[in-house]
Amino acid sequence: MISLNTRQWSTPAIIAAGVFVSVSGVLMFFGMHDPVKLAHEWIGLAFAVFVGLHIATHWRGFKGYFAQRKALGIIAVVTLATLSLMVVSGTHEGGNARHRIFHSFERAPLTEIAPLLDTSADSLATKLQSEGFKVASTAQSIEEIASRNGTRPPELIHALFE
Repeated sequence: MISLNTRQWSTPAIIAAGVFVSVSGVLMFFGMHDPVKLAHEWIGLAFAVFVGLHIATHWRGFKGYFAQRKALGIIAVVTLATLSLMVVSGTHEGGNARHRIFHSFERAPLTEIAPLLDTSADSLATKLQSEGFKVASTAQSIEEIASRNGTRPPELIHALFE
C-alpha cells in the first residue's frame, strides 16, 4: 500500500484554495461572473478534496473538536446556514430578476428583440453577420445563433450593442 504523506502540502493547499474561493466568491457576489465562475467551481472542488485530505491527515486532532461545546456550536451554525442557503437556492426559481431578464432576452428570436432595440430584425441579423456570426433566420434566438457559431450569448449581445 502506498503511504500518502499530506502533512507537508495539505495545509498550504487549503490556504491557497480557501483564499481563491473566498476572493472569487466575493467577486461573484458583487456581479463579476465571467470568467470567475468556472474557476471558482473547479477550485472549489479541489478545495473540497484538500479539506478531506487535511481532515484525514489530522484526524486525531480533528475529532477532539467534537468534545468541545464551542466548536460544536460553530460547526452546527455553519452547517445550518449552509443547508438553509441550499434549500433557499433550490426553491428560488430562475435566479434574480436581472438574470431572468437576460435569459429571456437570449431565448427570444431576433424578431422579438428588434422592437426593444428600436430597429428591425433584419438590421440585427445584418449587424451580427458583419461581426462574423452566421445567422440563418431572424426567427433564431441569440442563444441559438451563439450555439451554432460556437460562442456564448453574451458575445452576440455585446456585438449588437457595439
